[in-house]
Amino acid sequence: MSTHPPVDSNVFYLPAPWPETPPRPRRDRSSLPARLRSAWWRFRLACREIRAILLRPRPAADEDAVFLAGEAELVERRPRPSHPARVIDFETARRRLRSGAR
Repeated sequence: MSTHPPVDSNVFYLPAPWPETPPRPRRDRSSLPARLRSAWWRFRLACREIRAILLRPRPAADEDAVFLAGEAELVERRPRPSHPARVIDFETARRRLRSGAR
């Protein structure tokens, strides 16, 4: 006869495995060489961003003068439709696509 009491569950718990090697100690990121390396990369990134901004192509001077003088042509916007969109006829669209694809 078994020494274990009968159990109505099919769940078994396995013991946690022991680590084979001790965990590595974390590197101290507050050391002076690490901070200098980080600062160097941040400085290089900032310089590249500033260079990209300064070398960006600029619009012609006469275009700026037109806008600053207030002589720019205003484009009228179309009025918004006051009714809902029409129902799309998918069958006609499919026929159009089939005839255009050949």
